[in-house]
Amino acid sequence: MSKGHPSPSGRTQKRQAEASNQAGVALSKKPGRKPGKHSDRSYTQTSIYLPIELRNRVRARLYERGMEMSGLVESMLQDWLARQSKT
Repeated sequence: MSKGHPSPSGRTQKRQAEASNQAGVALSKKPGRKPGKHSDRSYTQTSIYLPIELRNRVRARLYERGMEMSGLVESMLQDWLARQSKT
């Protein structure tokens, strides 16, 4: 760039890269996360209130097992529904 003009911002550089890509120049893209529940239309986000100490203890156990809170809650709710249909 010339002395009187600032260098392009990150946003400008991104637009320039997108324009180059549209012109047929291949861009290398970083691998992203695999799609998760957030982008899965069969899931919805739900909030609940838990005592802090209970939440912390559960999260620690889940971490040790490589599990997520949503997986535990989903499993427990499915079990609960199955028991309800038997009564």
